[in-house]
Amino acid sequence: MKIRTLTVGISAFLIAAAAIGWAQVAKADDVTTTNWHGNVAFGLSLARGNSDTFLMNASALAAREWNQNELKFGADGQYGLNNWGQSNQTQSADSVHGFADYKRLFTERLYGDLNVDGTHDDLADLRYRLIVGPAIGYYFIKSDATRVNGEIGPSFIYEKLGSDTQGYVTMRVTERAEHSFNKGSKIWEQVDYLPQVDDFNNYLVNSEVGAEAALNTRLSLRICAKDQFNSRPAAGRKENDITLVSALVFKY
Repeated sequence: MKIRTLTVGISAFLIAAAAIGWAQVAKADDVTTTNWHGNVAFGLSLARGNSDTFLMNASALAAREWNQNELKFGADGQYGLNNWGQSNQTQSADSVHGFADYKRLFTERLYGDLNVDGTHDDLADLRYRLIVGPAIGYYFIKSDATRVNGEIGPSFIYEKLGSDTQGYVTMRVTERAEHSFNKGSKIWEQVDYLPQVDDFNNYLVNSEVGAEAALNTRLSLRICAKDQFNSRPAAGRKENDITLVSALVFKY
């Protein structure tokens, strides 16, 4: 087991959770703004016997809306092992992802967006990928229960995939829909398409669909499926990565 990777991942998760809690308290006395809100989630799967497996996932999200501004920070990661504790132990997952997203509303529905996204994935031989770029967006539906929005704009990708380091400009096209139910449950989906502007045969497609079922006002159960497609993966790696994650979520 890569103890350092596991320790760093857990430490980052705890730091993020602490920062979220601090931000909530720090803004509690600001009556002119909406306080921070969000969630932290953790999932763990263990098996011993005919199969020996270990899989851990964790995530944290913080969001705030005030005046014509919307701000989100998030991080998530997975670490897994097949034949856990055996001489033929192998990794089944080892990834970390984080993002920051800022929206400035020009009207009730039209907005400008700035997004920063970073990823590391050992099994895909992705040492790092940083995506930064602005976009113009529009809320096609915007209510307390339902939001459907789209974004388009240029982005710059800088990555080390296998032994190759490269940077290039892409277009980012994003679509997202979310619906919340009366008792705190919700469903959502999102698709991001990023083609290289001077070579449309090189592109990324990241998609996600998920659901949360509320247990009470603070706790819920989450299941989420993610599909990450890279038209030009690292040598010896597959184009498509699909993950299904379940976790217990604490909301604040």
